[in-house]
Amino acid sequence: MDQVTEDRLLDALDLRTWTELLDLDGFEVADVASDRAGKLRRLTVIATAIAGLCPHCGQATGERHACHDREVVDLPLGGWKSQLVVRLFQFRCARCDKFFTPRHPALAEGAHATERFLERLAEYAGHGDVSTAARFMGVAQKTAEHWYYDYLERRRQGPAAQELLSICSLGIDELSLKKDTGSSAAC
Repeated sequence: MDQVTEDRLLDALDLRTWTELLDLDGFEVADVASDRAGKLRRLTVIATAIAGLCPHCGQATGERHACHDREVVDLPLGGWKSQLVVRLFQFRCARCDKFFTPRHPALAEGAHATERFLERLAEYAGHGDVSTAARFMGVAQKTAEHWYYDYLERRRQGPAAQELLSICSLGIDELSLKKDTGSSAAC
C-alpha cells in the first residue's frame, strides 16, 4: 500500500472509529498520524472527563489550569507500533487552592506505558524472561525490567492481593493430613 492510499485510509476512518479501535477507557482519539517507514502510529488522545476530584480535599472541580502532553507506549494496532500522545489536564481546586492532575487507571503510574501494555509484557516475561519480552515488545531491556517489577509490585499491593487466603500449611500430603500421622506440620 503506497503513502497516498494510506493517507486516504486514515482520512476515511473518522476519530470515533479510531476511539473504538483503541478501546482505552476514559480517553478519545483527537488526532492520528502515521510513520510508514517505522510502522508507527501516533494517536493523540484526550480524557473524556471534564472535571476532576481534588486528592487533597475531595472537592470536584472543572477549572482547568494547564494541559500537558505525555508520550505513552500501547499495544500494537494492526501490526503497527502504537504511541499515544496523552493530553492530561491539570486542574485547580478553588477550595484548597492546590493544583492536581487526575490519575487515569488505564495509564500506568511511573511508566510511560498503558496498564494493558505492562500486563502483556508481564505475561510474555512469565513465559520466558524479561529481556526476550522486551525485545518482542520493542522496548529497551532496562526499561522493561523497571516497568515489569513495578507492575508486579502494584499487583501485589492491589485490592485483589488483600483477598488472598493466608497459607495454612506447606508441603502437606493430603492423605497424611487426613490420617493425622503427625508427619506434616501445620502453620
